[in-house]
Amino acid sequence: MRLMNLRDRLWVFGRRVLGRKGAFLLRNLVAELNFILGSYEDPRPKPFGVSAMVCTYNEEDWVVESMLSAKDLVDEFVVVDSSTDRTPELVLSLRDEGLNVRLYRVPPGDMSATRYLAVKEAKYRWVLQLDADFIFFDWAPKYLREFIEGLDERKHYLIYWPWILICGDLKHLCSEEPYHIEHWLFTKSDRLMYRNLIIHNQVRDHLIAPLRLYKVKYIEKPLGLHLCVRRRLSRHAMKLLWSFNAEEVRELREKGMTYEEYVRIKARKIYGTDDLELIGRKLVEEMIAKLPPYRGELPSVLKGKSLDY
Repeated sequence: MRLMNLRDRLWVFGRRVLGRKGAFLLRNLVAELNFILGSYEDPRPKPFGVSAMVCTYNEEDWVVESMLSAKDLVDEFVVVDSSTDRTPELVLSLRDEGLNVRLYRVPPGDMSATRYLAVKEAKYRWVLQLDADFIFFDWAPKYLREFIEGLDERKHYLIYWPWILICGDLKHLCSEEPYHIEHWLFTKSDRLMYRNLIIHNQVRDHLIAPLRLYKVKYIEKPLGLHLCVRRRLSRHAMKLLWSFNAEEVRELREKGMTYEEYVRIKARKIYGTDDLELIGRKLVEEMIAKLPPYRGELPSVLKGKSLDY
């Protein structure tokens, strides 16, 4: 596991101090100055197009809908998978839908290494971080394609936009400010790196893009939904019972247990039962009772999709 060095940590800290707008302004000033001075890397040797990196671990719920929602934007899907369920089978079945899919299998554990492999294997100039629970609105792929076609092809970019966070079911927002904003699309460079950062005892992967090279473009309107929703109640319970903090990962490895075995033991301690369907129903009902409703559009790939609760 590769952790952030001091320089990377200082930039992350500085970004928090400056705020999003301040950090964007600083980055754009530095990158533009270096471009004017001729200290830049030309992205044009890589063919124009979009490679989607899809890093998956047991993502049966929405991976098909996610990839189909992006098909009008993406030229190839680079899937790096660590699953023990049917995720790789579902991903490969999308070749029958005309999607250009390349699948790599890796052991679970280090998300930064997984993302770095996906970027390394990407063939095209633009890389889209498409998590398996991101679903584009129907109009968004064409909008994004036209957006990047209009940018200066000599420069490198990080493109940010919000995903709307949906929780519990397909009818509720995660909060009153339900947005997940990051650099979801960026030009490829050999200088890009991923590093792991431990925040509140949780390991988070973080993209390190050279300050002197990358300009920011921010799209204010949401381009789709981030589904914090599981189709099966048992999977929902497992997701909420497993927090992925460093202490739990260490305990699981020390005891030689599987992920599900660990979750069931934790469920018995907290709820007095390891019936994950029952626990999942209880957790969902408690969750959506406190959440604001979502009254926006649903992407067509989600219409008619049912949950088991």
